[in-house]
Amino acid sequence: MISSNVTINDVIDKLEIDKAGALVVTDDDQTILGIITERDIARGLKTFGRDVVDKPVRALMSHNVWTCDVHQPVESVLRLMDKHQVQYVPVTKNGMLYGIINMLDLVKYRLTQIDAEAEALKAYVTGRHTGYN
Repeated sequence: MISSNVTINDVIDKLEIDKAGALVVTDDDQTILGIITERDIARGLKTFGRDVVDKPVRALMSHNVWTCDVHQPVESVLRLMDKHQVQYVPVTKNGMLYGIINMLDLVKYRLTQIDAEAEALKAYVTGRHTGYN
């Protein structure tokens, strides 16, 4: 998370510290004002040149932010990302900011599911499954 009144230079520092590709912009740690991504900064660099680092985050952030609820199924979040072509989605709980999820998080989650399904199928085929002994 980052405040809307900081500069892009501060955003770059925070992205590096957090090892993140995006930050949710909020002034109260709950209400989502926007999102700033590395892609937004790259576009700002093209528009403003090196002066971009002195611009306030609110000048470059995306104001239209797609969010998901913490209880939404993973598949619906993937569909949201695909439909709106976004890689980062803030997560809310009771309408307030709870966290952020990115495409890599979802890919890792899905790969874990696929591995578990493959192991279960392998155990079934080789007779190592439980429940039918």
